[in-house]
Amino acid sequence: MSCTNLKWDSKVRYLNSNSHFIPESGGIYKVLRNDGVEGELSRVYVGKASSLKNQYLKHLFDSEENECLKNNVQNKECYFKYALLAGEQHRQDAENHLLDNGTYECNARGQ
Repeated sequence: MSCTNLKWDSKVRYLNSNSHFIPESGGIYKVLRNDGVEGELSRVYVGKASSLKNQYLKHLFDSEENECLKNNVQNKECYFKYALLAGEQHRQDAENHLLDNGTYECNARGQ
């Protein structure tokens, strides 16, 4: 699946208090990090979720299993950017496309 026709929402600063900006709907998402280079964000993680809001909050908890992702979200200036996408297969296809066409620091294929 090509991700060129997805409508990405504005990035939301990764803070617990910003969770109300994230919908309960399903979709795909990117976690991006500000490394201090003006206008540029580093790609940290890409994922899919049946509830974007639940996934957003999960990454903030100490129980997050991906240590790389947890460290970035909890200790760095990170942002959550998402695109609504219905259907598990569509989300899986979009996630695979993003992983095939970019490097995400905290993703390991097969997760």
